[in-house]
Amino acid sequence: MVKIVSLFVFIAAFFWTWCLFTSPNKMGIEIHAGIQSQLTQLIEDTLKAKKPYVSNFKLLKMYTEKIDDQKIKAVFAYSFDEVGSESDSAGQTSQTISGEATLTKGLSETKGLQKWNIQTVKSDNQNLIFKDGSTVKADGQVESEPTTDNKEQSETKKETH
Repeated sequence: MVKIVSLFVFIAAFFWTWCLFTSPNKMGIEIHAGIQSQLTQLIEDTLKAKKPYVSNFKLLKMYTEKIDDQKIKAVFAYSFDEVGSESDSAGQTSQTISGEATLTKGLSETKGLQKWNIQTVKSDNQNLIFKDGSTVKADGQVESEPTTDNKEQSETKKETH
């Protein structure tokens, strides 16, 4: 009798796990692709609005994963070059930033359209690479590469003195 009950329990457990794996996914690939493209555009637009001297924006990594039916985690990494403003004598820097965002499903007025709200954004690390460096001397003075305008001004000062 125990063998028959064990067989029915085994068949029921097998059937239950089979149903779990073959059930249709409520969140299709289109939702993930839409969130990724919208989030990429949002990052690029925000970056260009806050830092006008940005160039060479590159998305290095972007993927989303489902936390549950109401939450998605998006992981991203991007890089860009930043040139100092015309009045700024700072050189060009290259930055790489990575992070993650949590999105929650919101109420949508349109039946076929899903609305996702950004709940949190965390930036994990930031790497900064200076393309035009400065030389720091032992006496504490900083010497940078003079631009063509600075070279002409220094030559003019030498001639007038």
